[in-house]
Amino acid sequence: MRECEKLIAHIFCTTSNAPDIIVLPELFATGFSMNASIAEKADGETSRWLKLMAERYNCAMLASVPILEGGVIYNRALFVTSSSTEYYDKRHLFSYGKEPTVFTQGIRRTVATYKEFNILIQICYDLRFPVWSRAKNLDYDIIINVANWPASRARVVEPMCRSRAIENQSYYLFVNRCGNDEESSYDGEKYAFDFMGDSLIPVVNGDSYSIFEINSDKLREFRDKFRAWEDTDDFVIF
Repeated sequence: MRECEKLIAHIFCTTSNAPDIIVLPELFATGFSMNASIAEKADGETSRWLKLMAERYNCAMLASVPILEGGVIYNRALFVTSSSTEYYDKRHLFSYGKEPTVFTQGIRRTVATYKEFNILIQICYDLRFPVWSRAKNLDYDIIINVANWPASRARVVEPMCRSRAIENQSYYLFVNRCGNDEESSYDGEKYAFDFMGDSLIPVVNGDSYSIFEINSDKLREFRDKFRAWEDTDDFVIF
């Protein structure tokens, strides 16, 4: 977290337009691990640090943390502001990698409201399941996915992110970790697509971060003009 704190300080000191949301990858403080000992309580060190950053820089923080609660461990995304904390427990656990042997599956979607946007929060493997992403009556404007997606399967990420954006008439942001561990290597992808599936150009592109601008007026104008969202299938999501 110390290196993340230095990076965040650098961003706010060197960028004229301060970011509203800082997004960090899945299990950013530990790297992805199946070791149950990394789990923290809901008010543990990482959660407190996210709150501190949100207060210090008057922004929202989004990151994934392993949380021990009720005797089980969740891969929990925390959306933290100076005044509130919302959370999402990862729904789709990667059974191929035996993730369900350590983590407990989440049971609900989470749409966090911040400033003028409604944000659907996802974690990594959720990307592969379009029903879980399906917008109903424009209930969100942006999907943000925090990930530990290995380089060996990275080529599928870009087309799926683009598809989720197009089919839900929303923005889609994907933030992956970089580096290596004993199991995999990671390429640190940072994807941002608009409601047409077009790539967003970063307004700032640093060595290890990018800043994207999301335009709510363009989104609403497109949804008002092309109302495909009114014809979506009627089904219930958790």
